[in-house]
Amino acid sequence: MRELLGALFVYFIGPVLTLLLVVLLVYVILGWLIIFGVVSRYNPTSQGIMRFLDSVLSPLLRPIRKVLPRMGQVDFSVFILGLIIIFLRDYAIPRLISLVPF
Repeated sequence: MRELLGALFVYFIGPVLTLLLVVLLVYVILGWLIIFGVVSRYNPTSQGIMRFLDSVLSPLLRPIRKVLPRMGQVDFSVFILGLIIIFLRDYAIPRLISLVPF
C-alpha cells in the first residue's frame, strides 16, 4: 500500500503541486509587471492570461483571504498559499505516506 501511495505522490500529486506553485509564481510576476507598467493592463493577451490564472487560483486564495486581515494594498494570501503548497509537497504528504503500514 505504501508503494502505491508513494508512486501516486511521485507521479501525480507532487507534479500537480509543483505546477500549481509555478502558476502561482507566474501570477505574482505578471501582477508585478502590470503594476510597474511593463505590461499593459489593457493588452488582450495579458488580460486573458491573468483571467486564466485568477480562475485557477481564486478558489484556493478565497479561504485564506477570509481569514487573513487586509494589509492595505499588499496581498499576503498568495505568499501563504505558496508556503502551504511547499509544506504539503515537501513535508506533510511524504510524512503521511511513510506512516502508512505495509
